[in-house]
Amino acid sequence: MAANTYRFPVQVIFGEGCLEETGAFVGNFGKHALLVTGSGPTSKCAAVEVLQGILTGEGITVSHFAGIEADPSVETVEKGVAFAGENGCDFVIALGGGSPLDAAKVIAARLNNEGDIVSWEGLGRIPRRSKPLICIPTTSGTGSEVTWVAVITGGKRRQKMSIVSQNLYPVLAIIDPELTYSMPPELTAATGMDALTHAVESCVARRAWEPTRSLSLKAAQLAYTNLEKACADGSDGEARHNMSMASFLAGMAFTSAGLGLAHALAHALGSHSGLAHGKANAILLPHVMRFNIAACPELYRELAVAMGLNVSGLPAPRAAEEAARAVQELVAVLPIPSHLEEAGIAETSLETLAAEAFLNTRLRSTNPRDTVLEDLVQVLRNASGG
Repeated sequence: MAANTYRFPVQVIFGEGCLEETGAFVGNFGKHALLVTGSGPTSKCAAVEVLQGILTGEGITVSHFAGIEADPSVETVEKGVAFAGENGCDFVIALGGGSPLDAAKVIAARLNNEGDIVSWEGLGRIPRRSKPLICIPTTSGTGSEVTWVAVITGGKRRQKMSIVSQNLYPVLAIIDPELTYSMPPELTAATGMDALTHAVESCVARRAWEPTRSLSLKAAQLAYTNLEKACADGSDGEARHNMSMASFLAGMAFTSAGLGLAHALAHALGSHSGLAHGKANAILLPHVMRFNIAACPELYRELAVAMGLNVSGLPAPRAAEEAARAVQELVAVLPIPSHLEEAGIAETSLETLAAEAFLNTRLRSTNPRDTVLEDLVQVLRNASGG
């Protein structure tokens, strides 16, 4: 039997206000930081000014690259690499959601590696360690601050590419839940459902085992019981803290255990239809759960219990269905679409989307149930209507 694995080389600082502690950790990384943010509100948020002040106080020069779009492209990453080179940056700090964090990972890798970023798609194709990278999330969803994965758009088909390498790991993650307080309800919902999807898929993934599953179950419990509260009141400190913890724990879990069919389909929806990743996962998750029940009903029962559902005395398949139903009902009360038609995805595109997702063998291979192309089409059909 193959050995189980667990990967976690990232130093993590977690807690309200811990952004202020950044200065105590950056002294060994260099004297000129590339600060990577999105091109939207995050580029002008108060945390940027605070962080720049902390770094300047430590004698560190800061060059701010604020050009990261949603689903960042290879071209944007290369612009960031050129900007860093022109300014003599020797380490990288990412501040924002999953897109800036993923882009910064690949920028940091390119600063120490030659070659075509597209050729890095897949597992273990980055030759050398990245420049030192610090990740500071402002959303509670991707868990990218503690993973070895970056998703970049590019290649011949302009698809989302998963780049997976030990050489992408940040050296430090600073997770300050206070940075998430200003997230609007729609973004809170979408990113939070990404975290819940990470938790659920990593729990039932083929590579999951006791340590990773413990992380997955705790992340699922925190996300399921706090997401609606965080959407209703963005200043609810307890809910925001718990969502940040859920995202962090789920990131640790799926880095080792893997994900599954919801993510394979969500990547295709993002590439072809521009549907935001968290929204795609939210719509797909309950339908993927139902598809997978036959393969692992007992694991879905564990998820139902972790989510606080009363499934005592129910057979495992029925308890598993209760978990899928609860997730679907959660999505229905959040300020995001609850089915593909509502999200503007035409039924005529479903076979094309399924074919794209079917090419994602890395994600499909970790799904607990084997799939054929028609299975993916059917899951999309189930997710299409109300």
